[in-house]
Amino acid sequence: MQEQQQPTPALFSTKLPTKSQTYFFDVKAAKNGSKYLTITQSRIKDGQKFRNSVIVFSDQLEAFSQIFEEAKQQAV
Repeated sequence: MQEQQQPTPALFSTKLPTKSQTYFFDVKAAKNGSKYLTITQSRIKDGQKFRNSVIVFSDQLEAFSQIFEEAKQQAV
């Protein structure tokens, strides 16, 4: 019998519901102990559920945050 892998428990988890979709923000720890952020977009269209995720590891978070802030300034 093959053992099922248990999902990694979140160290931090929150969600942002909007009119047409929900964003989930989860911080987890990898098997080697390094932390990572998962941002998941979930939406339902024509009765089907769609999910898209982006994973950003802790060593990339500072650069990701800086570029996100630059993009945010252009979008608002």
